[in-house]
Amino acid sequence: MSASRVVLLDPAGEPETVAEVLSAHPEVSVERREQMPDGADVVAVLVPPEIAVGSPELAALPSVRVVAATSTGFDHLDTTAIAAAGAWATHCPGYCDEEVAEHTIALALTLLRGVVELDHAARDGVWHHAPAPPRRVAGSTLGIVGLGRIGREVAWRAGALGMRVVAFDPFAGEAGGLELVSLDELLARSDVVTLHAPLTPDTREMIGAPQLARMAAGAYLVNCARAALVDHAALGEALRSGHLGGCALDVLPAEPPPADEPAFGWPRTIVTPHSAWYSATSARAPYRIAAEAVAAVLEGREPSGVLARPGGADGLSSAPPGGADGLSSAPPPGAAA
Repeated sequence: MSASRVVLLDPAGEPETVAEVLSAHPEVSVERREQMPDGADVVAVLVPPEIAVGSPELAALPSVRVVAATSTGFDHLDTTAIAAAGAWATHCPGYCDEEVAEHTIALALTLLRGVVELDHAARDGVWHHAPAPPRRVAGSTLGIVGLGRIGREVAWRAGALGMRVVAFDPFAGEAGGLELVSLDELLARSDVVTLHAPLTPDTREMIGAPQLARMAAGAYLVNCARAALVDHAALGEALRSGHLGGCALDVLPAEPPPADEPAFGWPRTIVTPHSAWYSATSARAPYRIAAEAVAAVLEGREPSGVLARPGGADGLSSAPPGGADGLSSAPPPGAAA
């Protein structure tokens, strides 16, 4: 009888990491693939945000017992379909909270201090601050959209730098002393707006042309969450018109982006390659967490990071409180915001 298969679909992960966690299960083999597998011998798949799992994929996996996202975000998983297929759905909350918060603060400081533009100007022979006059960080207002784990980590770091912090999160409950305001007020008051919300039908393009117009003239936008939280056509126009002072993006609509990605031509724009999550410490963590979820299911235990239980009527009915990236107690996708 051939061994059951656990398939790692994330090119950033190492099968050896998963196999190490599953070493107590010699009946299971671990392999890495670039595309969704099929076959009755597949008992688990570990999937990155770039690969969607829904009814069509599950139809080819009649024996799958767990679909484990190797990420904090889980908008690529159809949790209702996974539950209906008799499988668990899990994710990896918290494994890179500090890294994303640090990256966010680094981008915010880079924008406020004009670091990238001043570097380019200096290399072009302009030895002056005029191309991008630096702003004082202390006393600047940071607006955080989504006060989940990462949003709170960002707030703590911003406060340590002397920044004023306001936050928008209609599901936050308590804010730990932070000032909660409406989204409109946050946009109007903030020198830098940073997004830390999960992607749901209600948050898709939550920052569109009307919201960008409400931002203060010369303000900055940082997005280390999900690209689809922003209407990118409207963002490009707000930058070209000069209304926004600049933006910093760790996420783009298509990844890897095509050579003609519009953001590469926008003024005062910083792009990093979806690297906010990374450090040597966090690099292996999601694959160990996902593998531990598989081990738990194989051993008849409840895994951590549960998004859906086998046979659940609602794919997110069993999810723990807390959105993927923020909006800390957000309802299931499709519920009213």
